[in-house]
Parts: sequence; C-alpha cells; structure tokens
Amino acid sequence: MKITNYMNLPEGFVKAVSVTKHNKPGCLSATTLINGTKQIILMDRHWNDLTEDASDHFYAVFGSACHKVLEGEGTNDFSEEFMSYEVDGIVITGRIDNYNMETGVISDYKTVSVWKIKFKDFEDWRKQGLIYAWLLLKNGFEVKTCRFIAPIKDHSKRDAKRDSSYPKCPVYVYEFDVTQKDLEEIETFIKEKVAEYKQCKDLPDDDIHPCNAKQRWEKPTKYAVKKEGRKTAVRVMDTPEEAIKLATVLGKDHSVETRPGESIRCMDYCSCWQYCNFFRDVVAVADTQEALSA
Repeated sequence: MKITNYMNLPEGFVKAVSVTKHNKPGCLSATTLINGTKQIILMDRHWNDLTEDASDHFYAVFGSACHKVLEGEGTNDFSEEFMSYEVDGIVITGRIDNYNMETGVISDYKTVSVWKIKFKDFEDWRKQGLIYAWLLLKNGFEVKTCRFIAPIKDHSKRDAKRDSSYPKCPVYVYEFDVTQKDLEEIETFIKEKVAEYKQCKDLPDDDIHPCNAKQRWEKPTKYAVKKEGRKTAVRVMDTPEEAIKLATVLGKDHSVETRPGESIRCMDYCSCWQYCNFFRDVVAVADTQEALSA
C-alpha cells in the first residue's frame, strides 16, 4: 500500500503509519476474519496498488501510542503475544494485546468514537474477542472474560452532563464472560469463513459475492413523514407504505420524504473500493443519483 501525505504532515508521523499487510499467504488474522470475504480478498490481491493518505491514519497512530502505554506486562500477564492455529489448510492468527494467566482475562485496547458507545455497536468486538479466546484455548490457555478498554477520542464532558445516554467517562470498558457455547459458535463461524474464503479466493474480482449489509455498515433507506412548515419529521418509517398511510391519515399538509440508505463503510472506510463492482454498480450509482436530486 502506498501512503500519500497531502496534508504535509511531519515525516515522523508519516513514518509511524503502519502499512503492513494483516495476512501473510495462507493466513487469516482475527481482525480480518470479521470483515466481508470480498473485502479480505480484494485487500490482499490489490495491496500493492492501494493508496491511503497519512492523515487517514491519525487515530490509528494515536491508538498505537495508547497500546504502548497500556500493554506493560504484569507478574501474571503476557502482552502482544502472537497466536495461531490451522483450520483446513488456512492458519488463523491473532496478536493478543494482554492476557492474564491467573484470571483468564483478555484485555484489548481500542480508540473509538463516542457514537460506537452510544449505539452499543459491539458485535465486531465480541467476535474478535471470541476469536482470540478460541486461539488461546487451542494453544493451551483458558479464557474466562474478554475486556475491551476504549479511550473515547471525541468525548465531551458537557454532553455527558446533559445526555443520560452519553458515556460519563472518557474511557469505556466493554466486557463479557466467555462460555463453552460461545467457543463452539465462534469455531463454527471460523470454519464457515475459512470454507467461504477458499471457495472465493481464486475467483475474478467481480465474481466474489459482495459483503453483507452488516459488513458494509449499511444504513437502510427510511421514509420521513413531513408536515408543511415543520423542520423535523413527524415520524420516520421503515417502509414507504407505512409512511404514505400515516401521511394520508394526518392530512393534506403532510408528505413523505425518502431518505436514501448508505453503505457507510463502502463510502468512507474501505480502501479497496475502486476494485469492487458492488461499489461501482450500487454504492457509487446511488450516491450520484442522490447528488443529482439534491
């Protein structure tokens, strides 16, 4: 991957940006397993032609600095330990931020936006934590709990005082106990993902099925019932039929406004979008149509 520096940032910052591939040949890392198979393959296949700007990695560098501070080993801990286990010819890998051998607790460190906390969007963390727990188990270590310790990069003390749903502290801890059922389910997930990857890895780019809605961070299309003279919507509905029915009941000064959905990751957070036919045929087209209608 090529790193540009359009913002003319200091050379030390640019050097600090990591451009190392997550996956070596024949390997899938825990952090890439939770992505869509199309994204995994396109990222690996086109790695040398991908381009990102150093400014896009600002918070990644900030997160790496936090890791260095927080990952110091205790008496019963090990940190930054590499684990691997082979599944049907593919090596699953993971680098554990911190594991306490006495308590069986995995700790992983993230830097996050407050919106992830407000929306309680932790499914990716849970999967990643369970993959780490599974890897540790396969290497002879029992895991009882996964903890994610997350400094909130855009935390506001003012918003914390006036919004009951807002995190009160600028560091958020998400944790869960690991059960036998969890480990069985994540092993099934890993085996299915490996099988899917092997089926798709040699297909042409456009023949690989697209990432699913969750993997694309899809925001679905909504239908707002608007009242003439009012700035905010009366109601926001999931289907046009519901919205039209409500607008009809409320009277002639009401109308329905379509709020198009978005694949947020495709638009702003996927480095291989230029090689993805789903982006080209669906996401870019929808964005162009929305711009023309604005």
